[in-house]
Amino acid sequence: MLWDNLFFLNFFLSLIIFILNYKYRFEISQKLKIIDIPDNKRKLHKGSVPLNGALWFSIIIFFFIIQSLFFENLINDQFRLILITSLIIFLIGLIDDIKSINPNLRLIIYFITFYFVISLDETFQLKIVYFESLSFELKTSIFATFFTAFCLTAFINSINLSDGINALANSILTIMCLLIFIKFNEKNLFILTIVLFLILNSFIIYNQKYFLGDSGALSISTFIGLIIINVYNSNYLSMNNNQFNAEDIFVLMAFPGLDMIRVFFERSIKGKNPFRPSREHLHHYLLKKHSLITTLIIYLFFAFIPSISNFFFQDLFYTTYNLYASVILYIILLKYSRNKNFVKGKQI
Repeated sequence: MLWDNLFFLNFFLSLIIFILNYKYRFEISQKLKIIDIPDNKRKLHKGSVPLNGALWFSIIIFFFIIQSLFFENLINDQFRLILITSLIIFLIGLIDDIKSINPNLRLIIYFITFYFVISLDETFQLKIVYFESLSFELKTSIFATFFTAFCLTAFINSINLSDGINALANSILTIMCLLIFIKFNEKNLFILTIVLFLILNSFIIYNQKYFLGDSGALSISTFIGLIIINVYNSNYLSMNNNQFNAEDIFVLMAFPGLDMIRVFFERSIKGKNPFRPSREHLHHYLLKKHSLITTLIIYLFFAFIPSISNFFFQDLFYTTYNLYASVILYIILLKYSRNKNFVKGKQI
């Protein structure tokens, strides 16, 4: 009864925080000096936009961390570590939003942060990566902490790179979080609360009322990334029927991951800094052909159809099929979006 009452109390407190963050978005952003100003080059939005699109997230997890100190059984140590790490990444991202940290230095800071956190709890270390379709186990051995920190850094960077058009990164994170909740965390009401607010957030960001900023994209993706690792490790070790394999994770993260890898190599070959912001991503190409809403629908549909199939049809045949399907769908969509014979849906 106590936990039920506490959940409703937290939910309404979170709702108030969310509403206040939205209502006073300009005042907050001006105070923190996190206003996104268009430059007609990379930032093409109209007018200055606040970057406090995830401040509500950081405040909610902060209060939840404080509560866990008073209610011993509120959350376990692993979930507390997830919240603390997400808050740390938020603060680093906030500094980046304010002062614009060098991209290379920023990645190093994230990696070091993850390395330190993961070394504190081996339940977050990816010691074995199991590919069910190949019946192959990759044992990371003494490099488990390094490997996991690298994977997390790559994941949050791929999400941050997808935050180039209104609501895309937030929508990607919403769907990921929702699928994880439905499949593995049915009783985690905190995650349900975050999912609900992320859904609302997508509509707000779509209408350009505020943006996530680096602080938002990186902290929320850290939260989801650590949950995915925790779910994977716990399911693999227990060997239950809802096992979460490497293929499931790859399919879930395929589109932002593949796009990051492609841009990295293309820019490196051209002698450009691959970590600098650019408009060479899949969503940018799609936006040249379609409206924002159509671009979002196409991207999310292609990106998550294989993953949804994977989550609801736990079968080796579907897992293998969806693994290849994710790569093929990405290549098809990329080829279509970069076809210069069509602009805004019309042949030229």
